[in-house]
Amino acid sequence: MKIGLVDADLLDGGTRHPNLALLKLAGFLFDNNINFSLIESDDADITEYDHIYVSKVFSFTKNPQFLENAKGSLDWQKFHLGGTGLYATQNDDREFAVLRQLDMEQFENDGFLNSLPNHRGGRDFGIDMARQMPYYKLYDNYISLKISQGKKESYFKDYLHYSIGFLTRGCFRKCPFCVNRLESRVTKHSELEWFLDNEEDENGRLKRPYIYLWDDNFLAAPPNVWRPLLKSLIESKRPFQFRQGLDERMIAESPYGEEMAKLLSQCKYHGDYIFAFDNWADRPKIEKALKIWKRYNKKETKFYLFCGFKLKPNDDVHLLNDIKEIFFRIEVLMQYGCLGYIMRHEDYHNHELSNIYVQIARWCNQPAFYKKMSFWEFCYRNQTFWEEHTLGLKVTPLKSYEEFLIDFNNGYYTDKKISLPLKTVIAFLERFSTHKKELLRLFNLRLRDLVNPNLWLKSE
Repeated sequence: MKIGLVDADLLDGGTRHPNLALLKLAGFLFDNNINFSLIESDDADITEYDHIYVSKVFSFTKNPQFLENAKGSLDWQKFHLGGTGLYATQNDDREFAVLRQLDMEQFENDGFLNSLPNHRGGRDFGIDMARQMPYYKLYDNYISLKISQGKKESYFKDYLHYSIGFLTRGCFRKCPFCVNRLESRVTKHSELEWFLDNEEDENGRLKRPYIYLWDDNFLAAPPNVWRPLLKSLIESKRPFQFRQGLDERMIAESPYGEEMAKLLSQCKYHGDYIFAFDNWADRPKIEKALKIWKRYNKKETKFYLFCGFKLKPNDDVHLLNDIKEIFFRIEVLMQYGCLGYIMRHEDYHNHELSNIYVQIARWCNQPAFYKKMSFWEFCYRNQTFWEEHTLGLKVTPLKSYEEFLIDFNNGYYTDKKISLPLKTVIAFLERFSTHKKELLRLFNLRLRDLVNPNLWLKSE
């Protein structure tokens, strides 16, 4: 018997993250000495496989060609399809709830898997997804091939250097864009030891010295859940990170908010602390939480800034308000010395001026730019780089919008190409000319001008 495992997202352009469901399924098959392999080609020969498990995380991912070819044939019976990419865009809540429940329980209700003994506890036969140790070597052959073809090993760091799992599952926020939108609470899912890899290399060093966690809203779990789990992370002495961010609002809302901030400050956290500031209406809670957070934490703090959701073609009102609210949130973050990170919903593509989101992300998501210059300065410096390095001109390092407009009207740019970032921001300002004054104020926000430690430092 041979089992094929398919990471559909990997086959359609790749992803920096391994598929956790497949890692766990591979671990279960490995425990039972079942022959399995990761299918690495879009046109693979599937005749050798008895069962093929396909996981698809993103709704925009194309199906592998061998799957499309199998539809309507006897080979179709081999396929088991799962993953959020199959239903994430389903708008009907009842249908979404049915599809999500089926997906979440699919492996544990699988007839073939339930014929195999469980070696990790929780049940006698079949896989227990919470307890199953991932098989972290699943992607090794694929990675070796890509590195031999010139891909940098650092691209695959999430595959090679991290133990991965969920400590908790669920959320109560009901964000309409989230796969947890019908959930109402957070529950414990796993113990850290159930997915913590302790394998060492020939020098006695951990092969996977880091941990990353996919928890949806860890801090919203009951205190008798998040407190011991967080302490177990601290006691592991391994750097860790919550990849989907933590809910900063819980620090403001919870009676344990101060304890949360204090405990997190004691962690060996990997990279930036990441939270989310998705809605401008949350500003009071975000600021209240930041006043607590910044007193305990000196490390860099970053906030995801969700945008572009439900944007439709020609909906200028939505576009204008969305862009303004991005900068309103950035202004608050700058005051507290925090970084922003633009997270675009795929709906942003719908408007003809969608490139404004791309340029804001190019500026905001790169701390070297965000910390040193405003959005306007970033866009204009793209222009000066073009003029200086391509056209060989001596340029004015920075012009205000008004100075640019004077030169534009005087014909300075007639024989010169205008860079895409500058062209994008000019088109946006012209489309919303009645709001130009406010937009220019926002586009000229600079962190060094706004950061104010008095906002969080306690007076003696």
